Amino acid sequence: MKKMRTLKKRSYTSLAVLFLAGTFVTPAGNVLAATADSSATSTSSEDKTEYAIDQVKQNGKVTLSGNDSFDLKAFAKAVDPDNQETSTQDAAKDSTTTSASTNAATDSTADKDTESTTTTDTKTDSTETKPETDDSTNSEGLVTTEPTTDSNSETDTTADSKDTDSTKDTTTDETTTDTTATDDTTTEVPVPDVINKPNVTASDADTLTMDDINNVSPKTYKTFLGKIAGFIDDKVTDVTSGIAAALGYPLLFSRFGTQALSDFRTLLNPNRYDVSNTWTDLDQQYDPANSEVYYTAAQNWWNTEAVKQDVSVPEYNNANKSIRATYVAHPDSKKTVIIGQGWTERPDWIGVVSKVWYDMGYNVLMPSQRGQFASDGNLLSFGYYDKTDWKSLVNKVNEMNGDDGEIIFYGQSLGANTALEAASEEGLAPNVKAVVADAGYSTLPALGASLYNKALASVNSPLSKLIIPIHFDKIPFLPYEKIMKSVNKINKFLQGFGLDDVSGIVSAAKTTLPAYFITTEDDAFIPDTQSVAMYDANNSAIKKLWVLDGNVGGHASANNAVTEYQTNIQAFIDEVNKANNLKVNVEVTNADATSTAKVA
Repeated sequence: MKKMRTLKKRSYTSLAVLFLAGTFVTPAGNVLAATADSSATSTSSEDKTEYAIDQVKQNGKVTLSGNDSFDLKAFAKAVDPDNQETSTQDAAKDSTTTSASTNAATDSTADKDTESTTTTDTKTDSTETKPETDDSTNSEGLVTTEPTTDSNSETDTTADSKDTDSTKDTTTDETTTDTTATDDTTTEVPVPDVINKPNVTASDADTLTMDDINNVSPKTYKTFLGKIAGFIDDKVTDVTSGIAAALGYPLLFSRFGTQALSDFRTLLNPNRYDVSNTWTDLDQQYDPANSEVYYTAAQNWWNTEAVKQDVSVPEYNNANKSIRATYVAHPDSKKTVIIGQGWTERPDWIGVVSKVWYDMGYNVLMPSQRGQFASDGNLLSFGYYDKTDWKSLVNKVNEMNGDDGEIIFYGQSLGANTALEAASEEGLAPNVKAVVADAGYSTLPALGASLYNKALASVNSPLSKLIIPIHFDKIPFLPYEKIMKSVNKINKFLQGFGLDDVSGIVSAAKTTLPAYFITTEDDAFIPDTQSVAMYDANNSAIKKLWVLDGNVGGHASANNAVTEYQTNIQAFIDEVNKANNLKVNVEVTNADATSTAKVA
């Protein structure tokens, strides 16, 4: 196992050095200031929130005037008949971990400095599903609430009509359940908004943009000889950095280059796509024995059982070129997940991983991006053009399954950023419900700087052991800032956009879809801090962060912990569906028309 970890570290170091040799995929990002909370209530009219809650609880209805205002979310939460258990947000504050059995309680490896165990008997009354009523309300200005059932959420109502006994263990950070990953039914389990045992935090390095690089002041020299040396160095590095960018850009942004890079990575690590990687380095806290059983079966499913269909849509701005995808239909399901693939991730591998979603009841659609694998084009746009292509894919899914089927955006690595880019697009179909971003980057300049610094460390390491130690603050003749400026210019010339236009932070800040950010502490390619930076920038009403601590398997490996992975994602989607299914119709007495609002 040690040998494998050493090999992985060497492969990432080699990859970082290779990046330098060419160019650093160091694009950019832009940090948007947090926007004002859209749910803030108006101060220009009298707040009738408490009054409305009391009236609905006592009389089943309430009448409001046009000058009255109230907090929809607080109102909906107070009158929601299903809100008998602690909400997910409360669970996050209380750090409550629910165990489905005593085995899960004993298997939990979370820190238990302040553990307390509480056993409660929860009796859940059977809830009769009401048919949806017409959106308009009566002319008296009634405010009514009714829970509606989403026909696509097959797993949300599994145990609603049974009395259940649950044992709740309080821990600091994590939620665990003793459920089998292949179960067809899922019991709603509260998951904290943030699971971050390593206490990973973002820094300014994770928000680096091309604007920041362009604003770096040039080095100044005080002496005459220093000024001459600086002038020569500046001119020489202009040339060397330009050459490096010109050589590196095709390697990092083109179909041929990325495929060659993928083959090189596989050459460095021949077992790169061996299914045993999903459990070999997995810490015991994540149940590697279960992962071995699960992914062995998942590989067999993908290779021999999954019925694969080819699906294609034209590029949104060029009907002569196509975006191609593999589609696996789940029997009798309208739910679909669209999965974005990693930068050099082999399509068959993401197919094995897709079993995680298939077992959760989803149809699976796996498109190649422009310039990648099955799709047309010669250059990767890192989500810039793909985000609009995904809107076409959504339309295609709705043609196949109907526009009432739930759609989730999901991706790993580069695919996570493409999913976020697509989620930030205006005019998305209303049945796109959420986005799950696993191991994405915050900005391309931040990612490039991280890889550059690792390569620089590999250069300095042997030099520091010399009799007279040598230390470089930059790779000789290849200053990072100049390489990135050249790459940015090349990309603008060839593709028409800059590196700051494909920023994970910007897209995370723009999207209003519920968002789940996932990363691992042992990711040696994209730092876990970058997912934290995107979570911090996100302004969605429902957002979550999960940083898996310990050994998980490296970059984009969170799905190795398959039991918790499915449980936490399903709980996130359950929370989203619960918010969407609680429909509040509001009619104000002197309003020109009835307004319908959804609590989300």
